[in-house]
Amino acid sequence: MFVIMGATGKVGGAALETLKQRGTALRAVVRDPARAQGLGVETVRGDASETESLAAAFTGAEAAFVMLVPPYQAQDVVAQSRVMARSIAAAVRAAGVPHVVALSSVGAHLHEGNGIVQVLHDFEAALADAAPSLVFLRPGEFLENWAAMLPVAREAGVLPSGKLALDKRHEAVSALDVGRVAADLLLDPRPGTRIVDLAGPAPYSALDAAAVLSRLLGKPVTAVPSSREQSVAALVAAGLGADYAAKLAELDEAINAGRLDFPPSDDLRRGTVTLDAVLQRLVGGG
Repeated sequence: MFVIMGATGKVGGAALETLKQRGTALRAVVRDPARAQGLGVETVRGDASETESLAAAFTGAEAAFVMLVPPYQAQDVVAQSRVMARSIAAAVRAAGVPHVVALSSVGAHLHEGNGIVQVLHDFEAALADAAPSLVFLRPGEFLENWAAMLPVAREAGVLPSGKLALDKRHEAVSALDVGRVAADLLLDPRPGTRIVDLAGPAPYSALDAAAVLSRLLGKPVTAVPSSREQSVAALVAAGLGADYAAKLAELDEAINAGRLDFPPSDDLRRGTVTLDAVLQRLVGGG
């Protein structure tokens, strides 16, 4: 039996559906069971900050997919995420899970200068040696992150981007590919700790995204630069806490500086879902 955290989200949901198609016995760990009624698998309540509930959810698992979602409203996102990371790791150890796949990120090898990815550096540190077989899955930025800019693209015909220059292409990947690769890795236990990097089928720029949106929306969409101050203000207006918004802006700065490029890798994989397919799904409300 495999245990999946975040099963109602994009990545965890894709992992769950992939494994369901393969006939794997599954248990979904969710904070709100009401949101998981249509999953079609065993569901249990579990919270990243509640070690005992997580340990109970992991009990009997032959493999587990674990993830840490930083608290959007925390006054100190890194500090609170560190508590959650230690809780998840303690639950894995207490339950004796033999094989763990942990969602991390490109840039998690850096202990500073990586924005919000700092929390995943700490997550990896907390999970070190937590299971006999351990995989850190480090995808690039999610292509689905463009969803936050869709309203202004529809209304004003502009696509703000904190990534400069606008024509520079960066590695990014769909959350659907991340979930599918996570499922593959859950089915492939090996002794020791591995790092698997994951990029999309090709790198993309803000200009590429604007061109696709222009076609999909049937109107011109122009990519425009967004300063740190503008990015933070827009994120706060969208409902994020000030500290989380600042960490996301720092992430853009790290990308611009090249600190979040994939380092030399023994296992760099590429997904199949294109920017076009992701934006088409988002524009259609998917």
